[in-house]
Amino acid sequence: MNDTLESALDEVFGEDAWFEPSENKGSSIPEGEYDAKVTDLSVKEDIVISGKFLADIYEPVFEINGKEVRHKGLFRFKKPDPAKYPNLQSDMGSNSNYYKFCDMLKITQDKDGKLFLPPLDLDTLKQYEYKVVVVIEKWTGREGNEMRTPRVKFINSAQSKGVDEKDLPF
Repeated sequence: MNDTLESALDEVFGEDAWFEPSENKGSSIPEGEYDAKVTDLSVKEDIVISGKFLADIYEPVFEINGKEVRHKGLFRFKKPDPAKYPNLQSDMGSNSNYYKFCDMLKITQDKDGKLFLPPLDLDTLKQYEYKVVVVIEKWTGREGNEMRTPRVKFINSAQSKGVDEKDLPF
């Protein structure tokens, strides 16, 4: 490309936005089971589900083979405050998947015959190594084209990383 044309293009397009292929975070992870670790966590609090129930939704981001893959969502159903949510009801029975995950991490608490399920945080999730199952979600883009996005659907196991002796202060 000659210098005049390149200069003209620079004026039109500017230099404040570009795509660097080496930094592409898009994922090409095929379906299957993988070793993974959590790198980030998205939390959506007080989401009304089906117009009846209240939940927090946790979406851990896993690193799998150098790529980021988001979880489909762990739902933690809560007892709604009747003053704030008069039309909602409790749905503690739907916490079975959230319970299984918390139990895998050994963070549930038994009190009076009930198993209390704590909220999740990034620091807790980073303490484990996981075996996860990735599926490919198919959806339609804005222009009608079929899109494919890998998502973690199941977490089959969690193993505590433990403390490395070299990290101890003594």
